[in-house]
Amino acid sequence: MTDPEKKPNPAFDELAALRREVNEFRKDFAKFNQELSLKIAFGVIGSVILCYFAIGLLSLVFGGGR
Repeated sequence: MTDPEKKPNPAFDELAALRREVNEFRKDFAKFNQELSLKIAFGVIGSVILCYFAIGLLSLVFGGGR
C-alpha cells in the first residue's frame, strides 16, 4: 500500500490567510487603541491646565488680586 500524494487543502490555506488577517487587525487595533488613549490623556491634561488658568484669570478679574 503506497501513500497517496498529499493534495493541498484549500480550506487550510484559507484558514491560514484568515489567521494572518486577524493578527494584522489585532496589531492595528492595538496601535489605534494606544493612540486613542494618548489623545484622551493629553486632552484631559490640557483641559485641567486650561481650567487652572481660567480660574486664575477669573479670580483676578473679579477681585482676587488685591
